[in-house]
Amino acid sequence: DILAGHAKYLASEQLTGRGVDTPGIKLARDYIAREFAKYGLRPGGDDGTYLQGFNVPIGVTVKEPTALALGADSPLNLNHDWIPLGLSDSGTVEAEVVFAGYGITAKDYGYDDYAGLDVKGKIVLVLRYEPPPKDDKSPFQEAPRYSSHAALYAKAANARDHGALGMILVDLNHTGNERRELLSTRRSLWRSNASVVAAQIKRRLADKWLEPHGMSLAALKERIDREGKPASTTIPGLKASLSVSLEEIRERAENVVGILPGSDPALRNENIVIGAHFDHLGFGHYGTRGSSTEGQIHHGADDNASGTAVLLRVAEQMARSGSKPARTVIFAAFSGEELGLHGSRHYVGHAPMPVLATKAMLNLDMVGRLRNNRLTVFGARSAKELRATIMDEAGKSGLRITESDGVGRSDHISFYTKKIPSAHFFTGTHADYHRPSDTWEKLNFEGMGKVAEFILAAAYRLAGTTESMDYAALPLPAHLNHDGERRGYGTYLGSIPDFERTTDGVRLAGVREGSPAALAGLREGDIIIRLAERKINNLEDLVAVLRSKKPGDAVEIIVLRDNKPLTVKAILKDRG
Repeated sequence: DILAGHAKYLASEQLTGRGVDTPGIKLARDYIAREFAKYGLRPGGDDGTYLQGFNVPIGVTVKEPTALALGADSPLNLNHDWIPLGLSDSGTVEAEVVFAGYGITAKDYGYDDYAGLDVKGKIVLVLRYEPPPKDDKSPFQEAPRYSSHAALYAKAANARDHGALGMILVDLNHTGNERRELLSTRRSLWRSNASVVAAQIKRRLADKWLEPHGMSLAALKERIDREGKPASTTIPGLKASLSVSLEEIRERAENVVGILPGSDPALRNENIVIGAHFDHLGFGHYGTRGSSTEGQIHHGADDNASGTAVLLRVAEQMARSGSKPARTVIFAAFSGEELGLHGSRHYVGHAPMPVLATKAMLNLDMVGRLRNNRLTVFGARSAKELRATIMDEAGKSGLRITESDGVGRSDHISFYTKKIPSAHFFTGTHADYHRPSDTWEKLNFEGMGKVAEFILAAAYRLAGTTESMDYAALPLPAHLNHDGERRGYGTYLGSIPDFERTTDGVRLAGVREGSPAALAGLREGDIIIRLAERKINNLEDLVAVLRSKKPGDAVEIIVLRDNKPLTVKAILKDRG
């Protein structure tokens, strides 16, 4: 079977998990380009090739000066006793150390490790992970599916927002296994640094450091976990000196782009894009679901050899059909998705045809495990004509559509934020997500065939319709991560983030009509740099502030407009 052949090869050991920094990504890239050429697609990349090149950050190099000294003791042994966190800012801080529990603020639940604690200008000592849930209203979760509060970036950003200059992390959950205590800089990497100097030390060093002060991290953790309440405390006389110097490592990556010219002279200058990302986690240094699997090949059969295989099948069938689409169809295999939608963001900035000539985008990400003929679609409502086509063609193919009210987060977002109607197709989450066990044997090839037939029919129809495709901004009632888990955004502002990296702040792709953002006068192109007196460096910061607020709260927002600061006030609403 052709679909099975594509997926088996892309998810094979030979392709080493298709990480951007692995040899396998180049083999996958060349395989897709050869297939496009075989089908007769025109090259849509750089300099007459199928490849669109761009650079992506894949890690950091630890440079001098990098050192950690606890109190008056000699500096610790780097990589053996301690390690900088990959999300750390570069800098030096010498200050008092304050114990801040798990480093979590969850005010809606009445839990705040920073309540009554002055950490301004200090270093916070925090525990990894989060307390166990005490009731069904708890925002915390049991291992291994911890909540977003346990994320390293969330802890670092929370420390920064409370005025701390540094953060030292200690893992008490791997007692007796020192090898697993310290996270590599690649495992602790984030898409942007946390604007705080951050490191992790081994438990035995922390215990030895705290013992003269009559403190036990194990006892404090046990108390927090048992009572469900913070046990943060100052530690008189406890000081540390922490220096971190990190240099970003960037790797060349390429999208693979093939073009099928339209057959209608009146429509061929317009296009639809069918896309799928072909990169995955490689050896799992960044993004793996379990630290014990770091270093193993993460095959990525469902994520996203499945979507790439369907993309290739649709491209072949459309290119070799006697019936050519009226509009031009562009087939785009994106790289760098797992590291932050880099490939699709690059594509919309360097499209082979003007990006505003793109009338619709169909995104295939994890379509390999169809169950009960049920296919989830995000973003269908971004144009009523798009939704009508999807629902009609799905019905004809026997697929049952589960519609999400939200947009989701995958490569289609890069198109959606350019106000292009975009839909993401997904067959559901599973226990193998971002694990080495996501292998080709678990794919439903018959189901992938059904998805391919459906996408082919929908693409033909979208390429030939003379109806206007009127973009509609969608509500974002929840943050949906890649495997469909719901993560509340909190209160409603109504801003549409661009997802494009900025040096500082969150650039807006637009605002929703009648929303608090619109009523406050925010508009497309504004860059939010402060919200409710908290600095906004990136989307995660914006989400954290909105989570901490209640409907009806009046907040001051500072944006950059035409490179000049502008202050407005907004009244937040209930997201419902």
